Amino acid sequence: MEAVFAIILLLGAVIAANILYGLYAKIPLAFYQIGMGLLFTLLPLYHNYQLDPSIFLYAIITPLMFNDAQNISRRDLSRNLGTTLSLAITLVVVTVIVLGVSIHALVPLFTLPLAFALGAIVSPTDAVAVKSITTNLPLPKRILSTLENEALFNDATGIVALELSLGALSSGHFSVGHGIADFFYVFLGGLLVGTLLGFVIVQLRILLRQHDIGAVQILLPIQILTPFLIYFIAEQLGTSGILAVVAAGLIHGVEQDRLRLTSTKVQFVSQTTWQIISDILNGFVFVLLGLTLPSVIWTLSKQHPLHAVALFGLALLIYLLATGLRFFWTYFGFIRLYMRDHSRTTISALMATGGIHGTVTLSMALSIPFISAGQSFPMRDEIIFIAASVILLSLLIPTFVIPLLLPKTTQPVAAVNLRLVRNDMLDYAIKQLQNSPANTVAQQTVLETLYHQKQDYTRPSREQVQQFFVQAQATEQTALAQLKQQGKLTAELEAWYQRFLTANNYTARQSAWRLLLLRFKLLFKFRGKFLFKRRLMKQQYQQLQQKSNHLKPQRQRLAQIEEYGYNAVIDYLNQQTTPETYAAIALVRQSYSVRHRRFNNPDDTNQKQMHLFITVFQYEYDYVENQLRDQQISTNTASQLREQISYDEIVYMQNNNEYD
Repeated sequence: MEAVFAIILLLGAVIAANILYGLYAKIPLAFYQIGMGLLFTLLPLYHNYQLDPSIFLYAIITPLMFNDAQNISRRDLSRNLGTTLSLAITLVVVTVIVLGVSIHALVPLFTLPLAFALGAIVSPTDAVAVKSITTNLPLPKRILSTLENEALFNDATGIVALELSLGALSSGHFSVGHGIADFFYVFLGGLLVGTLLGFVIVQLRILLRQHDIGAVQILLPIQILTPFLIYFIAEQLGTSGILAVVAAGLIHGVEQDRLRLTSTKVQFVSQTTWQIISDILNGFVFVLLGLTLPSVIWTLSKQHPLHAVALFGLALLIYLLATGLRFFWTYFGFIRLYMRDHSRTTISALMATGGIHGTVTLSMALSIPFISAGQSFPMRDEIIFIAASVILLSLLIPTFVIPLLLPKTTQPVAAVNLRLVRNDMLDYAIKQLQNSPANTVAQQTVLETLYHQKQDYTRPSREQVQQFFVQAQATEQTALAQLKQQGKLTAELEAWYQRFLTANNYTARQSAWRLLLLRFKLLFKFRGKFLFKRRLMKQQYQQLQQKSNHLKPQRQRLAQIEEYGYNAVIDYLNQQTTPETYAAIALVRQSYSVRHRRFNNPDDTNQKQMHLFITVFQYEYDYVENQLRDQQISTNTASQLREQISYDEIVYMQNNNEYD
C-alpha cells in the first residue's frame, strides 16, 4: 500500500511541475521536477526514501528507449548511420576508458571497476534534456538531429558498459579479451534478439488486424507490453535487454510508417498514450533525483563536512573531461558534420556542450544495487551524487554557453504563442462559416464548438450576459412584430408563442440554484403527467390523443415562427460578436440553439453538422497554408497547427462513428 501511495504522490509531483513549467517556461522542466522532489523530503515518510534499483532499468528505461526508437526518423538515422555509430559506440567506449583511468588515478578509492562503472554512467546523453535547454535557441537542426540519434544508441552502449563493469566488480577479475568478447556478444546479440522478436510481434499485430481483431483494446496493450517482454527474454539469453528494446522499437517504427493512413484510431490512441507514458516516466526520474539527493548529501556529510564539496569538484572535472573528448572527437573529423554557416570550431563546441545528460544517466546511477557479492555496494552514494552533479552541470552550463557559440547576428527565436495563432485560425474559420448563406441549427452548433475552442477560460460578467439576453429578446420581439404586420401571425398564435417565450426566459434572469430547481420541477411535473396519463381511462386517453393531434398543425406553425425569431437573434448576435464579447454571446447563442433544436429533426441536423465540420477543417487547413505562404508563421508553427487540426478531425469522426 505504501508503494502505491508513493507512486500517486510522485505522479502528483510530476503534474505540479508541469503546471509550474506552463506558467513560467524559461526554467527547464527538469529543474521544476527536481524541486518537487526536494519538497517531498519535507514529508516524514520520505526523509530516507529508497527505491528498488531493479525497477529503473526494467520499468523506466525500457519503455523510454522503446518509445524513442519507434519515433525516431529512420531516414535521418540511415543517412547519418556512420556518424551515429561513431558517437554512440566508439566515443562512449573511449570516454568510459579515459574517465575510468582518470578517476582511478585521481581517487584510488575508486577501484578500476568502480571507475569504469562511473564513466559508463556519465557517458550517455539525453535528447529530451537537449530539447528542453535549446527550446528558445536557434540550434542548427542538423546538430539537434545528430544529438537525438546519438542519444538513442549511446544509452544502450553505456548500459552495456555498466553491466560489464558491475560484473567485473562482483567477480573480482576482468580480462580485456573476455571483456571485448562479452561486449560484442551482449551488444550484437541484443540487436539480433530485439529485431527477431520485434518482427514476430509486428506480424502478430498485422495478423490480428487482417482477421478484424485489431481493436485498440487489444493492439495497444500488446504494444505497451512489448518492451518489457523483449527486455526479459533478451536478458534471460545473456544479451542486452536495452539494445533488444531499441531494435524492436525501430521495427515498430517501420510498421507505423507503413500503416500511417490505416488503423487511424489505433495510431492516434497509441501515439497519445506513449507520449503520456514517456512524459510521466521522465518526470518520475527527476522527481526521484530531488527526493534522493538530500539523503545522499546528508550521508556524505557525516563522513566529512567537505566530502560533498570534494565530490562536486570531481564531478566538475569529469564533466569538463567528457566535454573535451566530445569537442576533439568532432574537431578531428571522427564524425562527418559539415555546415556552411558555422566553422569547424563552432560545430565542435556545439556538439560538445550539446552532450547534455538526463534521465538515463540518473536511472543508471540509481539502478546500482545496494548489495554486491554479499556486501554493501562500495561508494554507491558517492556515485549517485557525482552523477547528479554532472547532470546539473550539463543542464546549467549549456544554458549560458550555447548562446555565446551562435552567430552574434542571430537573435534568439521569439517564443510563439501558439494559442493566439490558433485563435486567429479559428476566427478565420468562424468568419468563413458565418458568410455562408444558410443560418441553420447545424451551422450554429458548429459555431458554438469553434467559439468554445477559442475561449480564454475567463467567465463573462453576469451583467454582460444579462444585457445580451435582454437585447436578444428585444430582437425577437421586433421580428414577431414584423410577422404580425405581414399578416403571418394571428393573435391566437402570438399569445401561444408569448407564453412559450415566457416559459423559456428563465436563463437570463434566474440564479443557478433557481435554474436547477426549476429543471427538477419540470422533470417531476412531466413525470407526474406521464404517470397520470397511464391511470386515465381508455376513453379519456383517446380524447387527449385527439386533442394532441389537433394541436400538431398549431405546433408546426409555432415552429415556423420560432425559426424566424431564432434567425433574427442569431443575425444580431453574429453582428455583436467581438473578441471582448464572444464569451458572453456564446452563452446566449447556446441557450437559443438548445431551444431551437427542439423544433428540428435531429438526424437531419447531425448530417448537416457533419458536412459543416468537414468544411471548417478545410477552412483551417487553408488558413495555415495561406499564413505559411505569406511567411506570417514558421514551418514549425504550421506543423503544430496541422497536427492539432488532424487530432480535432480524428476525434470528431470517431465520436460520430464515421471513421474506422
